[in-house]
Amino acid sequence: SLPSTALAEESLLQSVDKLTKAMIAGVASPSFCEYYRSFGWQSAEAYFEELGEAQIMLVDIDHNDADDRLAIILLAYQMASANMDRRSKDPKATCTLYLDGRTYQNSGITIWRTLRLSIRLHALLRHMGLSVEPVFTDLDDCLAKATAHLGTSATKKADSIVANSGSTLQATGPGSSRPNLVGAFRGSVGGPPRMVAIWILSGVCKEQVEDIRVGCQTPGIKLVIYEQAQPAWHSCEVPKTATRQPSWFWPPSTEEELEKGFGVEPSNIRSGEKPYNEILETYLSLQKVVAEHPSQVIYVCPALARSDATMPAPCGQIMHKVSGRPLTVLPGDHYIVKKALDPARTEKVFNDLVTASRVIEDTSSLYSELLVAAADDKGVERQELKHIVKYGTFMADAILIALAARPLASFTTDAVVRRLAVVEVRADDCTGQAPPVASEAHVGESSQEEVQEEKDRHNTVQLLEGEQRSEPSGCFGMSFCSPAPER
Repeated sequence: SLPSTALAEESLLQSVDKLTKAMIAGVASPSFCEYYRSFGWQSAEAYFEELGEAQIMLVDIDHNDADDRLAIILLAYQMASANMDRRSKDPKATCTLYLDGRTYQNSGITIWRTLRLSIRLHALLRHMGLSVEPVFTDLDDCLAKATAHLGTSATKKADSIVANSGSTLQATGPGSSRPNLVGAFRGSVGGPPRMVAIWILSGVCKEQVEDIRVGCQTPGIKLVIYEQAQPAWHSCEVPKTATRQPSWFWPPSTEEELEKGFGVEPSNIRSGEKPYNEILETYLSLQKVVAEHPSQVIYVCPALARSDATMPAPCGQIMHKVSGRPLTVLPGDHYIVKKALDPARTEKVFNDLVTASRVIEDTSSLYSELLVAAADDKGVERQELKHIVKYGTFMADAILIALAARPLASFTTDAVVRRLAVVEVRADDCTGQAPPVASEAHVGESSQEEVQEEKDRHNTVQLLEGEQRSEPSGCFGMSFCSPAPER
């Protein structure tokens, strides 16, 4: 029942093709209002009841790939399309998309690219009632880093590149930058809870986790969290032909086997500016927040990997199979498809989008965004993105939107209990001379009451807590999934 490679690719191509047609038709056309319906939504009211009038994307635009941008554009146009339809009944209806880049808010290029895309999308879609707002903690510091990246020293010079970019960081109205996500969590008094969708497309930082905690604790708010990666991963060698989970062994007998458990987590789990062990601890803290508020959160993972694989399960149990999403493209004035099930069709769909954005006047700035690949803002290839030039960028984030920005009732889901831990290892542990005792890799299980309360709820992952020791010589995450309890 989990998404297949073919479904992932087909969903993305259909979403991009429908977006192209909506752009060509124009925002005044009924076709534009139909765009969000192509995802399976029956009405604008149903759309905002499930995903909320405020949606949040945790992003790392152009940090080490180039797929965030298309994912953001797809969701922004979907929200604007739904709100445009809603305005036929409520002309003043509005909604907000937050682009939270705080995981990499020390990176001038990430700040600048997030800011620029936010401004361009806000300018294009604000007439449909959508505000697009970047989120960074220290606005003055971010402006300094962005202008330093551009080689400028003043807000006025940044404004000359994209109108109002510097002043957007410093403004307070719709479309301006925010220091946190608190504004997204305005509670509902009476009536059904107000939904807020959170899309995890990058690593998470402590500031984001604390904001999500606030959201969970706000009366009248319910969160639906979509995570791009599969919910569990192998941290030791498993034969490719295995269908049942083999016994987990410790300590690893060789250094090579130890390395197989180090850094194998999905990229959004191990990404960030902090040390590796702190990044994993922050991710676990997010899962603890979710586990502490089981009635407030729906947690959805599409369970796709870079290649066909399995997810770990309790020893001896059948492992979940997960499909690969190998689609990779090199963006530019002509998109080059590096890998796809149907390369010719994929190339045509992407290049039709680029052509449409180039010839339609009111999307000319969007055309500039779609061209961005592996170059910096001076046109020089970024050495840290050489892999994109050679292999293309995975479209994982855009596939997430194409697959999951749909009614929950349309999903075919497997509910699982998720167990996560972080193991920290001393140097002598790796030699086999001093095996770690149980307390050094402790996992505490969620309460039976929490599991009982959530056992028949679709799309929800119940989590376990992990505990870390200080001053590790090395650490890695491990996990497994088992079927959720049944009545």
